[in-house]
Amino acid sequence: MQHTSVASNMTSKIASKIDRINYNEDSRVQWRNANLNRRNYAYIYGEPVSGKWKATVFLLHGFPDLAIGWRYQIPHLLNLGFRVVAPDQLGYGRTDAPDDPKEYAFKKIAADLAQLAHQLGESRIVLCAHDWGAALAYSIYHHQHSLISHIITVCVPYSPPRTNYIPLEELVDKFLPSLGYQLQFRSGEVEKAVRSKDDVRQFLTIMYGGRTAEGEGGWSASKGVKLDKLGSFRESPLLKGEDLEYYATEFSRYGIHGPLNWYRLTEINFNDEKQYASTPKIEVPLLFIQALRDPALPPETMGKSMGKAIPDLTVKKLNTSHWALTEDPRGVNEAVEFFLGKYFPDKERSSL
Repeated sequence: MQHTSVASNMTSKIASKIDRINYNEDSRVQWRNANLNRRNYAYIYGEPVSGKWKATVFLLHGFPDLAIGWRYQIPHLLNLGFRVVAPDQLGYGRTDAPDDPKEYAFKKIAADLAQLAHQLGESRIVLCAHDWGAALAYSIYHHQHSLISHIITVCVPYSPPRTNYIPLEELVDKFLPSLGYQLQFRSGEVEKAVRSKDDVRQFLTIMYGGRTAEGEGGWSASKGVKLDKLGSFRESPLLKGEDLEYYATEFSRYGIHGPLNWYRLTEINFNDEKQYASTPKIEVPLLFIQALRDPALPPETMGKSMGKAIPDLTVKKLNTSHWALTEDPRGVNEAVEFFLGKYFPDKERSSL
């Protein structure tokens, strides 16, 4: 097993000096649409200027984020010679948002993204993923094994498939109280409170670390969001101004029911994946970028045993909160460049 660990000393870098994708017009990328198993997906597409690439990287965001959440990583990957595909995940932004939680099963989404890869002429792709996107990436590896050449995940460690199901209530009560917020997110009470665009703006502000005038936070890992205080929170440095307005607009397209459906699939995903409990190892190179200040995924208890199930594992530790992609984009980009540089030479492939 290859295992390296480097802690970043760069904290709170919402880096204006780091190149990022523009919301309105950016000649380096374009929005595309694809019909995948009768579901419409929107995704950001970009190629290196040369029209040639070393590999295609799928960027999978989490909650509550969007494809544009990779705005600091996309230019860097293009400059490194990679083609980029960043979908709005099912339920988010410009992609379809089914009401039925069963539509969000990882097995179904894995089939959707495999179809997208094939439409783009790829038989092998690199997965780069954050939060729920990371959990999905591990699942895609099992369901679409032959499609995946390398994996990069941020924040969420790998938990191998199991044969015994542990309900979320029991998991929170006995093992992982830091996941208590998920009980609120799947309960339906958040959708009841977050309805208008102003509500959405406040919800996003809370999730990205916004505080009241008195310095009070609006979210805790054990309890979730303080819904009774919506309207009291000031913008977070991690999501403000133009960024916050873009996110609020996109999340207002269909509301937050679709994104929250990702929290309602625990048992369905378990049943789909328990067949892989006898072959739990991930046999492709994997980079895990761990956020040292993520309250929901404390490093002292999460991710320590990943090396047992991932023979070719590289670990990079960043001194950030959960929002590593925007809090320390330079640290994330350097980790990704270090990892991909080991496996992809400078020689590029011909374009389609």
